Amino acid sequence: MFPDRFLRIVRTSAWYDLAITWPFALPWTFVWLHGRLADTAVGLGVPGAWPTLDATHVLLANLMGSVVVVWSLARLMDPSVRLGRLDAAARGLFAAWQVTAVLNGASALLLAFTVVEVAFGVLQALPVRRGVSTEAATPAV
Repeated sequence: MFPDRFLRIVRTSAWYDLAITWPFALPWTFVWLHGRLADTAVGLGVPGAWPTLDATHVLLANLMGSVVVVWSLARLMDPSVRLGRLDAAARGLFAAWQVTAVLNGASALLLAFTVVEVAFGVLQALPVRRGVSTEAATPAV
């Protein structure tokens, strides 16, 4: 893949992450989102449990949301092959933990997010051609 296309994928994945995870970063938006996701899971009859919230759930969701928002901004401000590779690794971890959660009884609605994690992870793990870019790109790693 040409570096400029790869960097577009890095930026696109960052915009996706920003759009999906910013509600997790704030307590009041996370509580609202949690309710909508629970309603969706019940409405669709998706198997698995959707937990009731307590302060620890909100805290952990806010921490994850805050880190992912900052990580998204880093990739938008300075996209690079290196950050794309790191994002691919992070997406592999997120996907593994999402599948593990579903296998342990969490709502299968999580798998909708897993599909996107795997897709962006695979795209950002593809080989990048060296030395043929119109944008500044770090060397392939």
